[in-house]
Amino acid sequence: MKTLHILLALAAAAATPVSALTLRILPWDDNVAERKLAIAFGEKTVETGYLHPAARSEPISIPATATGLRLLALDRNGDDGKPAAVPLRVPAGVRKPLLLILPDQKSKAGVRPLMIEDDQSAFGWGTIRLINVSAKPVVFRWDKDAKLVPPGWKAVNVDPEGDSRNMEVFLYYKEDLKNPIYTAVWEHRTDMRQLVFVVPSANAAAGPFLFKFVPETRLPAPAE
Repeated sequence: MKTLHILLALAAAAATPVSALTLRILPWDDNVAERKLAIAFGEKTVETGYLHPAARSEPISIPATATGLRLLALDRNGDDGKPAAVPLRVPAGVRKPLLLILPDQKSKAGVRPLMIEDDQSAFGWGTIRLINVSAKPVVFRWDKDAKLVPPGWKAVNVDPEGDSRNMEVFLYYKEDLKNPIYTAVWEHRTDMRQLVFVVPSANAAAGPFLFKFVPETRLPAPAE
């Protein structure tokens, strides 16, 4: 029955065309980055190439006529003896999808995809985008401002505004805003946007949370 559900999902994905888009990829960790993966649509397969957990990949163009968008694990086979496939769906309204590839040992492919919006119109230069991977809501404070960062992979944008500078930041449990559980000095740069995942820590000495930073720097305009 499980195999039937997978085949039905793949068939549904194959029958649904996607709008023309540019896809970039972010592996969750080094183990995922070292996997042999590819993006496929229709009869075409495009290997992902070099991946790094702290950087977005080179863009992959998906034509408007493409059908059957899927992630292939070229180093693992499915029940049919072919590379294990995971259907990909771009959520409605997402203009510049970033494909986050997470490890998933329950999947035949060994990975699980998650599409998140990465369009610069909603995540501009100078912005910090926080995504809380933990199960607890936290509050992020910088300068004299603060924002709640709920759990559940929901993106929260922080715009420090002003010139590039070092700024002190704090993290609190939602129920205790007097005692920070994390404090540090982060660099704010107007020519950079930072995707930051708030991740539960397995190391008590490091505190209850760790941060996974994925920076992107704006390239200078080409000389005329």
